[in-house]
Amino acid sequence: MIIDAHLHVWTDDYAKYPFADGRQAAEAGTAELLVETMETHGVDKAVIVQPIHYLYDNLYVADSLKRYPGKFAAIGLVDRHAPDAAEQLERLVTEQGFAGLRMHLGRPDDPAEWAASDQDPIWRKAEELGASFLSFGPAALLPAIEPIVARFPGVKVALDHIGGAPTDEEAPAPLLGNVLNMAQYPNVYVKFSPQAHKSTKPFPFPDTFPTFQKLYDAFGPERLMWGTNFPGVLQGVGYGPALELFRDHMDFLNAADKEWLFAKTALSIYRFGAQ
Repeated sequence: MIIDAHLHVWTDDYAKYPFADGRQAAEAGTAELLVETMETHGVDKAVIVQPIHYLYDNLYVADSLKRYPGKFAAIGLVDRHAPDAAEQLERLVTEQGFAGLRMHLGRPDDPAEWAASDQDPIWRKAEELGASFLSFGPAALLPAIEPIVARFPGVKVALDHIGGAPTDEEAPAPLLGNVLNMAQYPNVYVKFSPQAHKSTKPFPFPDTFPTFQKLYDAFGPERLMWGTNFPGVLQGVGYGPALELFRDHMDFLNAADKEWLFAKTALSIYRFGAQ
């Protein structure tokens, strides 16, 4: 089994599913296109991350779960300042089949807001529900959420896109160090997605491999997940090469490691299909 643990979907049906800011997408990204792309490349399941296009309106992702039962897991967005944020999470999980929420670390003026004590109720609810969080943002901001990650060891947290680390940082590499530091928390996981934009080499971007290996050494294969960042990957690396990059080119990953990277880790965290 192969699971794409990080991607987004949206539709051009703006009447039914309007974008939050009223704009329109520049590229296709429907659930139908995703399923077609997955089938072409032998990918079995996927984790849909609510795109910022819809902000807190999770309807299109929820409807995609219903349309393809058992195919997808989903991560939503809620307003962390809403007085009923914990209840919104509970409805997403129990009524619509979502697996957790995403944190956009770069959106507040102070990313430490994500770890403030007023966020504890939603984290307690996540722990109760078995829901998880995604952290999205540059590695420089990771220390801001470390306190709440430490306070809630029962809540799993995945770091998107190798935790926002650069791949060409000179020693002592403090930004990569921020990501590696999170390995001390057993509830923290890392998503391996192509980092072509951080490479100066052609595919398979070998100058990025040392960073991936350092993350592998720190977190171990059981806390790594592969993701493509569909549909953006279609305009860059390509979906097939995004799979081949980790399946065929990173020699430090053995067959057992790849079972974790491509499926077992995601299955241990996410629930697939609407409830």
